[in-house]
Amino acid sequence: MYNKVLLIILLLSLSCPFTSYAKSKTSRDVPGTAIFVMAEKPLIPIETRKIQIERPELSLRLEIPQLRGLQQKKFEKELNKSFLEEAQKIQKTAIQTAEMYNKDLLKDGLPPVKFEVVKNYSVKEAPSPYLVLSLFDYQYSGGAHGISYQNYLVIDTALGKKVALKDLFKENTNYISVINGEIKKQMQEREAQGAYFFSGAEGFVSISEHQIFYLNKQGDVVIVFNIYEIAPYAAGIVEFTIPKAILSPYLKEAA
Repeated sequence: MYNKVLLIILLLSLSCPFTSYAKSKTSRDVPGTAIFVMAEKPLIPIETRKIQIERPELSLRLEIPQLRGLQQKKFEKELNKSFLEEAQKIQKTAIQTAEMYNKDLLKDGLPPVKFEVVKNYSVKEAPSPYLVLSLFDYQYSGGAHGISYQNYLVIDTALGKKVALKDLFKENTNYISVINGEIKKQMQEREAQGAYFFSGAEGFVSISEHQIFYLNKQGDVVIVFNIYEIAPYAAGIVEFTIPKAILSPYLKEAA
C-alpha cells in the first residue's frame, strides 16, 4: 500500500487529455520504444516522443512534447530535458511499483491489479506570443476509478520563459481579490443550476500565486481546479473563465 501511495504522489506531482495532439508516423508502436512524430498544427514545431509499455501488470502510454524552433535555445533545451526526465521518472517508478504491488497481492492470495499510467499533452489556442500546453496525467492502481491531474504550461515564446499567473499582472495590484470575487460569483451561478461545491474549510477560499491557469484564444484567463480541490470527484476538473475585460485594469500591457 505504501508503494501504491508513492506512485500516486509522484505522478500527480509531475506536470498531459487521452487523445494526443500528434499523430504517429507508424501503424504499430513497439512497447518500450521511443518514437518521434510531428504535431499537426503547432504554433512552433513540436515533436512528440512516445514511450509505451504493455505488460500483464502495467499499461503505460507516455507522450512527451519536444519543442523545436524557439529562438532561446538554452530555454528550449532545458524545457525539453525536463519533460523527458519527468517521463522517465514516471516510467521507472510505474514499472517498479506495479511489479512490487502485484507481487505483494499474489503473496496474500489476492488477484493482481493492472496498473494504467497515461501522460500526454495537447496545444491550446492562445494569443501571440503565448504557447499553451495542456498537460494531462492519469493513473489507475485499483479501486473504483483512477486519478487524473490536469496542468497547463504557458510559455512566452518571445521572451523564452514560463509564465506564472502573477507575471500577467502589474505589481502591487489586487488581481487575486478580483479573480476570487469572479470565481465566487460564477460558483453561485452554477450552484443555482444544480452544481455542488465543497463549503467551509474544504471549500474555495482563494487562488494562489502558483494557481494552475491558461489563456484562451480570446486572451481570457482560465483558472483550473483539479479533482477534489473544490468539488467532488463527479464534478471532474473545474474551470472558471475570467474575462479579460474584468482584468484589463490590472494586466501588464503585454498580457
